[in-house]
Amino acid sequence: MGNVRIMVDTTACIPPDLAQKYKIKIVPAADYIVNGKKYIENVTITTKDAYKYIRDESVKITTSAITPGVILEAYQELAKETQDILFITISSGLSAVDKSGITAATLFREQSPKTNIKVIDSKSVAGGFGLPALAAAKAAAKGLSLEQVSNIATEYLKQTKCILTMDTLRYIYRTGRMSKMSARIASLFSIRPINMVTEAGTIEMIERVRNREDAMNHVVELVKKTAPDANLSFMISHGDALDLAGTLAEKLKNVVKVQDLIISDYSPIMGYGGGPGAMCIAFHPELKLF
Repeated sequence: MGNVRIMVDTTACIPPDLAQKYKIKIVPAADYIVNGKKYIENVTITTKDAYKYIRDESVKITTSAITPGVILEAYQELAKETQDILFITISSGLSAVDKSGITAATLFREQSPKTNIKVIDSKSVAGGFGLPALAAAKAAAKGLSLEQVSNIATEYLKQTKCILTMDTLRYIYRTGRMSKMSARIASLFSIRPINMVTEAGTIEMIERVRNREDAMNHVVELVKKTAPDANLSFMISHGDALDLAGTLAEKLKNVVKVQDLIISDYSPIMGYGGGPGAMCIAFHPELKLF
């Protein structure tokens, strides 16, 4: 059988070409539902089209949790190629993917006792676990054991920080955290929150700014303060705002030591509330673990 295989959900925001290169299996984090019609991210709807719906406030957008059955099918597919599977999920504080992954693993062990499945709750989002998943996949490609790859993933998760920005609060009402009227008022005042993912895997607001430039400058200062001298790897995931992500990338390169930088799409499963222009900036210092 082959090496350890890594699996993540779509909210890891790993670009398709990198997922293919490092043999990372990607499963949907949730169903994306538009006016009652279900879509599967990157299967029956593109990210671009998903954000077109997000921009249209006449459209009702919701999501529904992924079922253990979908994940079970993914395990069955991977088990044809390997006996060792590592599934890294979005934070259990934000989604039920972790719980579904564990349930599916329990069911699959009854079908295939020789297959080893480990599920890790990343306690993060987007590149906050996308970067560690890529590191784990690179370690797996070197033939390391499931335990070794799992330990490497865990260390990368500990070292990866994650900052979230929103370009507007106009769409936040879709999450139920704010009424539609309050969201519109907040957007009129150009309030742009800056959040960080906590160690517990929740999202906490740390600052509010009034324009894009201030938001990007604040992010750069946060990164500089967190890791002033380290060589850093980044993943910037954007909500249909490639130019904005590119501008931020250049700002970071001018201030901190950028070893590697990936720009990817911000999953609409998260972006339906964050709206266009939302970004997740994940980064970790150089780690020589394998």
